[in-house]
Amino acid sequence: MPFDRNDRALFDRSADEYDEVRPGYPQSLIDELLLSCGIPDNGAILEIGCGTGQLTVPLATRGYAMTAVELGGNLSLLAKKNLKPFPNVAVVCADFERWDVEAGAYDLVVSAQAFHWIEPSIGYSKAHRALRGHGHLALIWNLFPGCNAPVHRALDEAYRAYAPQLCTAPGRRPMEERVERTMRGIRASGLFFEPDVFQHSWTASYATADYLKLLLTFSDHLALDPSDLDRLTAAVRSAIDRFGGTIERPMISTLFLTRSRDDIPAR
Repeated sequence: MPFDRNDRALFDRSADEYDEVRPGYPQSLIDELLLSCGIPDNGAILEIGCGTGQLTVPLATRGYAMTAVELGGNLSLLAKKNLKPFPNVAVVCADFERWDVEAGAYDLVVSAQAFHWIEPSIGYSKAHRALRGHGHLALIWNLFPGCNAPVHRALDEAYRAYAPQLCTAPGRRPMEERVERTMRGIRASGLFFEPDVFQHSWTASYATADYLKLLLTFSDHLALDPSDLDRLTAAVRSAIDRFGGTIERPMISTLFLTRSRDDIPAR
């Protein structure tokens, strides 16, 4: 299925499921981010596409002042609820591409699972403009490297039968493509130095019901015809239940960290 930036609004339909089952990020990756970028204790962070706070909350617990921008109205309401204990965090419901960013106001700009939804010519430019001198941009994705366990092979069969358009084509390497695409985007912007890449492996475990909720937070699944989605989820439910009612999903949390080039004027 081709990538369509118009699909970014689909997530708001499943805000409750997103809040309940979307995975966060390993503490080791967050520690590496903060140590590597050297943000001061009183530093300010801008987050692009905060969802319901999967990354925002662990950063907020460190005491940083944050502005978290989220397109979806339902998602932003849940983010505000989750971040209510942190008075230094402001959640703004807005389209980042149209939002009026304050120039030079932030030490760190972060985006987790969201920056690919932003038009690159706008996203990199606005992130650069938002940063103070020597500020950093951090782009994070939870990537699925694939798995050959029996339950995952059964899921592959379900997708081939009921949603072949979501199957990975032979020879494609989705995880590697995400890494390569992100590196190209940072380099092509001309606004940041060569990024450092950090990867942390971990495993998320889901009961059948929770895994089905997780599928409803993926834009390519939400874009399916409802009847096709129903048939697919029924086959997925049957496959997981056949193998004990739980599924482990290996993850590689990948951080791209780059510093802004201060020799280039903000656009």
